[in-house]
Amino acid sequence: MCIPLVTGRVFVWDDLAAFHLPVRHLYREALRTGDSVLWTPALFSGAYLFGEGQVGMAHPFHWLLYRLLPLGVAFNVELVSSYIVGLAGMWMLLRRRVSDEAALFGAMVFAFSGFNLLHLSQMNAVAIVAHLPWVLLAIHSLLTSSTRQGRAAAFAGVALLLASQMLLGYLQYVWLTLVAAGCFVLWLLRGGAPTSRLVPLVAAAVLGVCVGGVQLLPTLDVLRHSVRAVTTLEFRLSYSVPPINMVQFWSPYALASVGHDFGVYDSAFSTAALAWLVVRWTAMKRRDLILGLLAFAALALLLALGRYGGVYPWLAEVPGLASFRAPSRYVLLVHLAFAGIAALVFEDLADITRRRERIDVRRLWPLAVPLALNLATTVTAATLVESRWATAHELALSGAARAGVGSALLGATTLLLLMAGRGVRWAVPALVVLVAFDLGLWGYRYAWRIAPPQTIDEIAARVPLPDAARPGDYVLPIQGQEKRNIPVLRGFRLSAGYLGLNPRATLDYDDPLAQRLAGVAWRFTDAGWVRVEDTMPRARLISNVQSSDRIAEDIRHIDIAHMALTDRAVDGLSGEPGQARVVTDRPGRIVIQATAPGTQLLVLTERFHEGWRARDGEREYPALRVDGDYVGCVIDAGTHRVTFTFAPASARNGLWLTIAGLALTAVSTWRLWRQRRFR
Repeated sequence: MCIPLVTGRVFVWDDLAAFHLPVRHLYREALRTGDSVLWTPALFSGAYLFGEGQVGMAHPFHWLLYRLLPLGVAFNVELVSSYIVGLAGMWMLLRRRVSDEAALFGAMVFAFSGFNLLHLSQMNAVAIVAHLPWVLLAIHSLLTSSTRQGRAAAFAGVALLLASQMLLGYLQYVWLTLVAAGCFVLWLLRGGAPTSRLVPLVAAAVLGVCVGGVQLLPTLDVLRHSVRAVTTLEFRLSYSVPPINMVQFWSPYALASVGHDFGVYDSAFSTAALAWLVVRWTAMKRRDLILGLLAFAALALLLALGRYGGVYPWLAEVPGLASFRAPSRYVLLVHLAFAGIAALVFEDLADITRRRERIDVRRLWPLAVPLALNLATTVTAATLVESRWATAHELALSGAARAGVGSALLGATTLLLLMAGRGVRWAVPALVVLVAFDLGLWGYRYAWRIAPPQTIDEIAARVPLPDAARPGDYVLPIQGQEKRNIPVLRGFRLSAGYLGLNPRATLDYDDPLAQRLAGVAWRFTDAGWVRVEDTMPRARLISNVQSSDRIAEDIRHIDIAHMALTDRAVDGLSGEPGQARVVTDRPGRIVIQATAPGTQLLVLTERFHEGWRARDGEREYPALRVDGDYVGCVIDAGTHRVTFTFAPASARNGLWLTIAGLALTAVSTWRLWRQRRFR
């Protein structure tokens, strides 16, 4: 994982190069030049990038990384640090119930789980997941600590950890953390934790949300204006794990193609460990914890099935969750449970070999069940590969060679478990090495085989641009999600792009009329790059304006160079169109020198948002939505220096909410620290 860092390259698979690297480039450039990080003109003719969330611009760690380090180094450190933090957190959590070495093994299974490695391309999601064991650890301390100092520290920990997750901007994974935390709290209450401790726990969670307000409110603002503001049930159920994918648990390579959204495999050890529990059930310690983990894994797997499980469609109707898709992400919680089970089984294996206990071979027969299932599946897949039956059922199966990899891994794991059960001491460390290899082989196959790491210059060169184009030009990006954002690495601006929350648009980005309105200079066609003719200037003055509630239809019947449409009446305009000149054009701040013979409408090719403010000295002009998607304002006759500044209320209110949350967290922590009696 650190190889790209030491070789000057970065991982490029899927969203890493298509989304995360370009938007972090924009973030770093804004920090470097002192521009606003709230808004970027480089995507969608302007986008509230801060509110999109997935850069985590408000997170102190990200600010330090991208303010102080080169882009490639910062990108790699951000990516790698999540796995280190997750490893350390899970080790700290598990060592409260198992030995240090068993806790470290379980932490490895969690940090480098099939889910976490397959989601390498969703780096902010992995960063939020890395917080999960730390959140559970803080909750455990808050509900069980016998000292007021311990409770106070845990209270602050819960609040600040949840806030840190919120600042990373991927709310679905914060929700998954809350699901895990809720189940964990129920288990602790069952074990005797006082219910009175729920009051400070809920208070800490609420304060954590408040501290994350600087990101939460802008994200909700962007969501309200995005294509995901209203979703269908079909959208919410997309990326449900098909039941056929359950064969991955015992034969992960039998299916020829398993996308990262549908991977449920978490090493042969996690599968064989379930059989080991059958062998050793009466001798296992902490059977109540094992039952809890198994129930939690079963619930999470049922939710991951989405449309096929029967439960998730009900959950998808809950307000606040309706913007989420991909029930498959609940696999994260399955693998969290597997990590706990792995630690408990590993401790049992270590105890057996330490005592040189020898389990009767006849009692170990359950270990053969997963292997038998694997061999049967491998033979079936190899027999039916490319058959009419497989084609008719849309099944892409593997041949014997590929499917046999899973057989070899499960066979080796089963053999080492058998040897450990017979007291062979070296079998336990051998299992550690095998599990690490197994997880890496499964999780890294995309990141290395399909798209090996590249330098940032190599990534930027992926998309050819016209020779006559210059940085700063607006271009309509090439079709294909993996290349749409790449031109921003070379200083170009895009009239469309790729974000997690794409803004709603009145006109289709591919519409030639929309391209002219956006000031697009170049667009890509089947014949290559062509120049867009008669495109609108960056700023222009219009004296002929009509109001319309059907802008998408009416705009096709006007001359856009001499007339504009607004969603409200604009009266009193007069004179021939004046002159407008761009003085400053920076992210979130555009200065226009305009001279108008009469009252006229000043129009930019920048996307409209309610957060835009237009001022001329002490005078403020109301920002208007023009031609459906663009910002403008009405100015009086004369010469004006109009400054457009992006200052949305959501960012301002979010900042105040964060300040209030921090203050209340500090005061509450101090009071808990000083409190003499607390049940």
